[in-house]
Amino acid sequence: MAFIEDMQGRDLTLLQTLDGRTITYTPDGGSPRTVAGMLQSYSEITGGESVDVIINSPILSVRGIDVPEIAEGDQFSIDGQDYTAAAVRSDNEGITEIMLEES
Repeated sequence: MAFIEDMQGRDLTLLQTLDGRTITYTPDGGSPRTVAGMLQSYSEITGGESVDVIINSPILSVRGIDVPEIAEGDQFSIDGQDYTAAAVRSDNEGITEIMLEES
């Protein structure tokens, strides 16, 4: 087994072990499919006019090979909640992080 294939398998095992939830991914104009991923919450403090505001955003981490066509606007369904991909970032190590917005 090649090194890259071995690492891709380890990434999948890690994501399934850490989270293990069912995630349905639907690319724009494509068919829905199940992918493995890990959903986390990201919080950011932003200065408002009179008080600071905390913004919470869900971040989904998936293997890049499972979502090669990922683009902003693609749809995800996680635990019965629908989301839209708001921002996409690859770590160049095989994992893609997607900032989600509730649909």
